[in-house]
Amino acid sequence: MVVRLLLAWIVGCCGSDPIYFHATVQVVADEDSKGSVIILSVSSEWSAPAVADWQLCFTWLKAVVLRQPADAAVRGSYVCLPRREPLEPGGVHAFVLEIGAPSMRYVSDLPRALHIVSLKGSAEAVFDVELATPGEGQVRFSDASSGMFSGIPQPEAVTSLPGLGFDLNAGLQPPLSIEADKEAKGAATLLHGWLLTWPPGAPFGVPEGIVAAEARNLSLSYTRESHLGPEGYELRIQNNAIFITAHDSAGFFHGAATLKQLLGAALIDGHAKIPAQLIRDKPRFSHRGLMLDVGRHFFSIDFIQRLLDWMFLYKLNVFHWHLTDDEGWRFEVRSLPNLTRFGAFRGRGEVIEPQYGGGPRRYGGFYTQSQIREIVRYAESRNIVVVPEIDVPGHSYAAIQALPDLLGQSVRESIRVPPVKSVQNFAGNVLNPRANATYIFLELVLREVLELFPGPVHVGMDEIPRGAWSDDEEVEEELKARLTLWLQDFLGKHGRSLMAWEEAFSAGSVDPDAKWRPAAFAWKEDERFAVHAANAGLDIVLCPAHFLYLDIVQSLAYEERGLYWAAPALPLQRVYDYEPLERLQRLGLKDEAIPRIKGLQANLWTETVDSEARAEEMLFPRLLAVSELAWTDRREWESFKWKIGPQLQWLSRQEKLQHWSQICGQIARGDFLRVPPPI
Repeated sequence: MVVRLLLAWIVGCCGSDPIYFHATVQVVADEDSKGSVIILSVSSEWSAPAVADWQLCFTWLKAVVLRQPADAAVRGSYVCLPRREPLEPGGVHAFVLEIGAPSMRYVSDLPRALHIVSLKGSAEAVFDVELATPGEGQVRFSDASSGMFSGIPQPEAVTSLPGLGFDLNAGLQPPLSIEADKEAKGAATLLHGWLLTWPPGAPFGVPEGIVAAEARNLSLSYTRESHLGPEGYELRIQNNAIFITAHDSAGFFHGAATLKQLLGAALIDGHAKIPAQLIRDKPRFSHRGLMLDVGRHFFSIDFIQRLLDWMFLYKLNVFHWHLTDDEGWRFEVRSLPNLTRFGAFRGRGEVIEPQYGGGPRRYGGFYTQSQIREIVRYAESRNIVVVPEIDVPGHSYAAIQALPDLLGQSVRESIRVPPVKSVQNFAGNVLNPRANATYIFLELVLREVLELFPGPVHVGMDEIPRGAWSDDEEVEEELKARLTLWLQDFLGKHGRSLMAWEEAFSAGSVDPDAKWRPAAFAWKEDERFAVHAANAGLDIVLCPAHFLYLDIVQSLAYEERGLYWAAPALPLQRVYDYEPLERLQRLGLKDEAIPRIKGLQANLWTETVDSEARAEEMLFPRLLAVSELAWTDRREWESFKWKIGPQLQWLSRQEKLQHWSQICGQIARGDFLRVPPPI
């Protein structure tokens, strides 16, 4: 049986009225010479009106070869499927459709303009129905994919268990109870809140005031075990019971994320059961990060919270928040209010000129300390550490322009005429390590940083233009080392670790064996820095630009937007195929230095990313590859790409991935929505 089905994005349009009803399509059998069998499911939200004496109607090119159901009313391309049973709030109904040859192949073969028609006496009510994004995962070979784990990243081990598995239909109606010990409370709270609204229109946890159709028990039991290791977990699904076992609170979060993905994939695929199975899992690296640059372009609190939701789902645990740069200072410092009063905005007449596509009008914004506390709490509730970056001494144009009395004079005294320009073409954007004003400034800023962020602090130290402080290169290295050591000592006295880009680390610049160990972020094309630094005893986070900079264009097509200085393009498979330890070992990484490779991180710089839609376009689907790369070395490309369509479809429906049409279009240009023939 050869299947040639290409499914892409939502077909049909939605009006401005609220959408109470949703539909999914699943092709369960398909043969070009015979036709297809399709399950068309309709779900009703809890806030939807009850409909009786109703029918599901749509237009469909395949109406001319519709064989079943026999009671379907067909007039040209218009199809109406009657249903005698009422559709109650929170209800789900499925229609099995059989069509003749040729089988479904293209997006134009999908039903369009779905709507429900309900008769009330002589009047009729019409409700729009939203068709969820079909993806490749909706087409499954019963003999080829039944044992495939549907989540990302791939776990360490998946073992089939005897029994019926978890019946979703049995679990849709009853209230949900979760048993959890102290270590699991955070994950249990997060999971319970999600299950109250999952799936849309048919939640597990019945809202207060709604009577369940049938009383059933559904429980998740959390216990603590030590044999799984840090962040490890076991997820057991068997006989309508789900158990998550973990050694620590992080493991419970990871188990909850895996369960959430399995349920979401089942919704998208139209499966009635999650197979009985035991999943045992633990991460490859302890640092699994994502950096967002908000200096070049400003992003809302809502977007950052959505970003943290995606990170939790795909088991990324470090949010690197690049809060300051030449083009904008986004962090409120109450002792230096002019930093955000002037340094957070740019435009004609502002202290910072228009940058990166910005026009003459005022543009910018900053995060108040109360907003920052909110983000830190939100991240902690998802097992994510927020690492703020205050980028010094370079990339400090915004700060210098905003504080001319404190910083401007000391900078002018340290530079030559004409001044040295940075790689981004800024003159006078480097703090002076000889000036007392620099340390007054740093202490004021960092004290407020430490009040808000509980973990390590990233201090930048990158791209200091040669000759900014002296014509003598050795003198400049000494000044940089002196400043780096001061920063490490200051943070260490407050119980914090220093993080910085690789340029910060030279002989004598830091103490690698300090109680609060520093970490270098290796980003340049020459990966030998990571090898030499790890061999010398320094902790390393890998983020090589030619593999993990998500601002790089995704293909060589002219219509792509992004940068290309580190690589001509950074397509999904190039990210996925990056194997860090193997590369570093070939370059001379010693076996005893491997534990110093703490993990890896993807970076989204935003010179060309000027909106949330653009950020989503650059993050997805490559963030899924980063997730699997950071979590496991048990990667297999063919298995991974099979999962991408269902993941994006579910994200667009449930996880607030709003601008998914561009993303699905990008994937459709590749081979990811095509179903391969059986082997």
